[in-house]
Amino acid sequence: MLSRRATLAGLFALSATAAALDGVMARMALAATPETTADKAFNAFLEKAWQDELARSPEMRTRLGLPGRHDAWTLPDDGYQQESLRIAAATLKELRGFDINSLSPSARISHRLLEQKLTTGIEFYRWRFHQFAVSHLEGVHTNIPSFLIGYHAVEKKQDAEDYVTRLNGAATLIDITIDQMGRQAKKGVLPPAFSFPRILTAARNVVEGAPFTKGPDSPLLADLKEKVEKLSIPASEKQALIRAGRAALSDKLKPAYGRFIAAVEGFQKQQTANNGAWALPDGDDYYRAQIRFHTGLLMTADEIHALGLSETARLHGELQQAMVKLGFKGSVQDFFQHLRTDPAMRFPDSEAGRKEYLATAAGYIDGVAARLSEMFGTLPKAKVVVKPVEAYREKATPSAFYEQSSPDGSRPGVFYANLSDMSVQTRHDLEALCHHEALPGHHMQIAIAQETDGIPTFRRFTWDTAYGEGWAMYTERMTKDFGFYKEPLSEAGRIVSELFRAGRLVVDTGIHAKKWTREQAIAWMGENTANPIADNENEIERYFVWPGQALGYKIGMNKILELREQAKATLGEKFDIRGFHDTVLKNGPVTLPILEEVVAQWVDSRKSA
Repeated sequence: MLSRRATLAGLFALSATAAALDGVMARMALAATPETTADKAFNAFLEKAWQDELARSPEMRTRLGLPGRHDAWTLPDDGYQQESLRIAAATLKELRGFDINSLSPSARISHRLLEQKLTTGIEFYRWRFHQFAVSHLEGVHTNIPSFLIGYHAVEKKQDAEDYVTRLNGAATLIDITIDQMGRQAKKGVLPPAFSFPRILTAARNVVEGAPFTKGPDSPLLADLKEKVEKLSIPASEKQALIRAGRAALSDKLKPAYGRFIAAVEGFQKQQTANNGAWALPDGDDYYRAQIRFHTGLLMTADEIHALGLSETARLHGELQQAMVKLGFKGSVQDFFQHLRTDPAMRFPDSEAGRKEYLATAAGYIDGVAARLSEMFGTLPKAKVVVKPVEAYREKATPSAFYEQSSPDGSRPGVFYANLSDMSVQTRHDLEALCHHEALPGHHMQIAIAQETDGIPTFRRFTWDTAYGEGWAMYTERMTKDFGFYKEPLSEAGRIVSELFRAGRLVVDTGIHAKKWTREQAIAWMGENTANPIADNENEIERYFVWPGQALGYKIGMNKILELREQAKATLGEKFDIRGFHDTVLKNGPVTLPILEEVVAQWVDSRKSA
């Protein structure tokens, strides 16, 4: 899972290895298409729109490591959202003033992508109160420390001063969120009851330790100290910066978190139910919109549910074959129980076990890195590293996820492992997980998009669930073709991983369209997938607060596999797997219908070559 949630706050933020000169030139050649006279004006319009949006998102500027303001927060109050709507409408009008037929093929893709995102943003203004302002999965209470610790670099004194300014300004962001939660509550929109204790635990963890309470430094103070101490400035200036940070934490952030915790406790008393999207105002329409948003397709909940059941049955059959190779006798459900209960399937719950997990993951990733040139013609500059999730956010993150590299490759991508509960960190599916989250999954897709020259900036940094998560799922299967999963247990783990994503089609639609209870969904996952029960509980609770997102993985994977097999059948000996992969990745994130057209164009070009 990529650690970036699609949002509707901005025009382009609808939700966030090795190569030197040869790789750069390859990217430029892949992305480049002849620029028409119309393209020049159109691309200038796209760049201005991107820069205008960037000016409204100081966090995005920081994440991308760009010069400019790094001392402010985006404040998504009513005024900001209304302004976003006005900008989207005006930009859409200007976009439609360009004749799409006069543009080059690449520019036509840009036109269609931007039109779809702007239209979606305008349509989703209707649902601005339906997307929970805070849940146990994400919210201002964890976003603030995660952003400052993970993205706010301190390379000079001004950067540290900006950090302190952001600490002082975070209280306003928290108060806006409290207001949003209150307005949602009045409309009957609150997270499920099970979400509140985890929200409160995560918020309290942020304000544990100095200067909030006695004990070791809190995560934010420790981070500020560590970053300031590395500066080449006089000790007196370092001390002054740290004092200013302490004051901001004590005087501004602590009271704000106090208000947040008190507000959440109040909302908790109002919510006693654990229901899916169907229970929200106009919930059925909202869920249909979420399906369309996360898949790009006009599939119904019933169609997706049936697909999930069919894929689950197929994968049970594949797993039975893998069980034979392992010498396991018994039913698929017996094998699930074996994976859940056999201590050999897990890393020890100790410091040594945690180190072994990290080393094993790094080994899998390094193994793929050494062979990337066999799979791709285009390689990213940015490397990917393995890190444990920081203690302050262990309770608010999944078992593993990816955080993207910087566009220039100077900050590596990170495969984060949540090692707080080793009972969910299993050996059998770790190889597939590393392929998905790091190489050749999320890291390849995102780093290549960010580093590619020759496409408009907004296309380098946008996100599409079915494309991005579908690609990551596709690579789990694709690496088998290159001889990975040498151990029969890892191959069984690969099937188990795909089975888990097929199950998501069933339970997500079950929860949000068929009124399944939390307990019913957990029971179905327990019967049909190999996940540990505790992990299933976490996953089901994730789907409750993020309708439709879990559908993109398997649907996207199936589409990419379908396109690959169609291309193979059409091209025969002219089919080139590296060319196919470069074609899928070189245009940045696109919707599944547009990806289908892009691959068709590549196939036509190969036929005539």
